[in-house]
Amino acid sequence: MRAAEEAEAAAAPADEAAATPLERAKKALDSETLDKDVLTAALAELESEMGRLHAAASEASDRAKSLEASVASAKDQYLRLNADFDNFRRRTREESAALTDSVRGDVIKEMLPIVDNFELARTQVKAETEAEQKINNSYQGLYKQMVDLMRSLGVEAVPTTGTPFDPNIHDAIMREPSNSHPDGTVLQEFRKGFAIGGKLIRPAMVKVSFTEDGPAASSEE
Repeated sequence: MRAAEEAEAAAAPADEAAATPLERAKKALDSETLDKDVLTAALAELESEMGRLHAAASEASDRAKSLEASVASAKDQYLRLNADFDNFRRRTREESAALTDSVRGDVIKEMLPIVDNFELARTQVKAETEAEQKINNSYQGLYKQMVDLMRSLGVEAVPTTGTPFDPNIHDAIMREPSNSHPDGTVLQEFRKGFAIGGKLIRPAMVKVSFTEDGPAASSEE
């Protein structure tokens, strides 16, 4: 029995040391014999513990703000990098398309003299014999294949006869008076013009109309 009491007495200080400052302050208040020194010590310990908790909370809040700022900075950097990559990809795509059109245009320019020769032959060669007609048919068959190839590459002929004169796509080498057409109408095409992807490769050589209202009135007088 004595051993049990000694063991209980030895465990009491250990339990008291393991108790939190709040528990020790509460125990001091609940004690029948209120010891002012014990209560003062417990309150001081409790105040110290509250200060430590407040400091820990303040430190945790600062760390949270720092982490929040880091996350916001990382998000901003990600958005910037993503936008830069999108711009780079778009710019690369546009530059690649422009380079492809440029190279294609250069190849087409080299073919244009051949096209001109075919066009000249089509308008001027008159087959009189069966043998000549066969040669002409073969010649024009090759021309058709070339035209189909150019179309497959996106090449388009510039509109000419019957359309208003456009200095951006037409090269006027002749003017002809005409009261049956609006002023500045393309009357005849001398050489085809071509464009690819909206970019002019070569302007069309044309004849353009103009009105003679002034001179016509003076001749009647």
